[in-house]
Amino acid sequence: MKKKIFVVDDEKDIREILKINLSQEGYEIFTYASAKDAGKGLETISPDLIILDIMMEGKDGYDFCREIRVNEKFKNIPIIFLSARSEEFDKVLGLELGADDFITKPFSIKELKSRVKAVLRRTSEPIRSSQEKILRYKGVELNLNQYSLVVDGVEIKLTKTEFNILALFMENPGKIFSRDNIIDSVRGHDVFVVDRTIDVHIMNLRKKLGQYKNIITTFSGVGYGFKE
Repeated sequence: MKKKIFVVDDEKDIREILKINLSQEGYEIFTYASAKDAGKGLETISPDLIILDIMMEGKDGYDFCREIRVNEKFKNIPIIFLSARSEEFDKVLGLELGADDFITKPFSIKELKSRVKAVLRRTSEPIRSSQEKILRYKGVELNLNQYSLVVDGVEIKLTKTEFNILALFMENPGKIFSRDNIIDSVRGHDVFVVDRTIDVHIMNLRKKLGQYKNIITTFSGVGYGFKE
C-alpha cells in the first residue's frame, strides 16, 4: 500500500514540484495551500507524513503542528517542516513542537527525498524487542514498548528522535557517542542532518529530564553519553 503524504504549502510551484517528485518515488501525494485545508483533509485521510510550510496566510505551520501534537488521533503523524526560515531559533522551535525534521528553502530534491525516506522508515519501524522492556535509572523510566518516558512518576512527552537518542544512551551506559554515531543509530546513514540538530535534541532532552538532566553528559570535542 502506498504511503500517503500531505504537502502543505502556500506556494503553488513548491506543491507541484513535491507532488511530481514524490509521486515518482511511489508515494500518494495530497497537496494543500493552507493549514485550514489540510485540517479538512485530515477528516477523511490519515497521512503517513506531513511536509509543512511555516509562513502561510491564516494559521501558520507552527500552530498547525501544535494542534496535531495535542490531538490523540493525529499526534503520532511525523512532520517535516519545509521553510524559508533558516535561523537557529526557528529550527529549535520546530523541533521543540515535535517536528521530526526541519528542511530550509531553497532545498535539494535529492536531499528532501532522502529525509522523507528516513523519517518514514524510522517512524514505521516496529519498536525494538527487548527482554528488559523498561530502562530505569533513579526516577527515570523509559518504556521501550510504549515509547514513553516517566520522570518521578510524571509522564513526559518525547518526539521519536528524542526517545531513540535517550534509549541509545540508557542502553549503553558509560559509552561515548559522537554526533555521527548518534545520527547513524537513530536517523539512518542516508540522511542529511540540519546543522546542530543533534545538539538541539540533546538540549530538549535535558530540559525534559529536569533534575536528572546531568545523566546526559557532554564529552567536549567528542560527543555525548549516559553517565550513572
